[in-house]
Amino acid sequence: MENKELEDSIITAMELTDKALVKYLPYIFQDHWELGTSSKEIIEIIRKHKTNYLDLDVLDLGSGKGAISIKISSELKCRCFGIDGVEDFVFFSNNKSKEYSLDNICTFEKNDIRTRLNTLGKYDVILLIAIGPVFGDYFNTVTQLSPHLNDDGLIIIDDAYYEGDFNNEYPDILSENEIIRQINSAGMELIEKTTINEISSTNEKYENDFENIKKRCMELADKYPDNKKLFLDYIERQIREYEILKNEIVPAVFVIKKKK
Repeated sequence: MENKELEDSIITAMELTDKALVKYLPYIFQDHWELGTSSKEIIEIIRKHKTNYLDLDVLDLGSGKGAISIKISSELKCRCFGIDGVEDFVFFSNNKSKEYSLDNICTFEKNDIRTRLNTLGKYDVILLIAIGPVFGDYFNTVTQLSPHLNDDGLIIIDDAYYEGDFNNEYPDILSENEIIRQINSAGMELIEKTTINEISSTNEKYENDFENIKKRCMELADKYPDNKKLFLDYIERQIREYEILKNEIVPAVFVIKKKK
């Protein structure tokens, strides 16, 4: 049952339509280290709202291959703890942390973030970087995270919002007004929102990422012809998501705090 729940969490975080893809994720993403928004953006947000960098405890939920946490620890010299459900990603992250001589302050663990969260203490910064609605909608997400946030702590969520009232194809993507309403209903407040559509490097980065994903999926299609449709369907979904990203939704980073 635990493995099934962990698999479901990975499927949600990675926006997969077929659980058969889970075991191929390390191969598909072998060319990527930093997924989601850039570590530079996250570090700038932390610098803007915090000063006591050495004393910060950062929790990275759905840490992927560890790039965000490692770069935060490297630059700010603070403690980071990342949790991810993909064993190969966690192995890569811990090795990368050692490579950066940060393994005394930046560590990673394989686990289901939904169940592991209940056993954790409090943190100064909690990151959810491009992991989708693993904890549910914004109300449920911040409600679950709030007990693990210090009084002046930050929740930083890399996500997107829909400019209309509702998106039939992607119902988990909410309007900006609905996101703010849910955050307020949970006793929290949105203190900063940064959209990334205007950053020219974003489209270029996505296009490069997509080409690498496409290349690896085609290699898998050649290697496993019985599963060719699985990999081709994943490529098509990536193309569709890119079109939505460019034309229908606004990628953004939300910074959330407890109401005073």
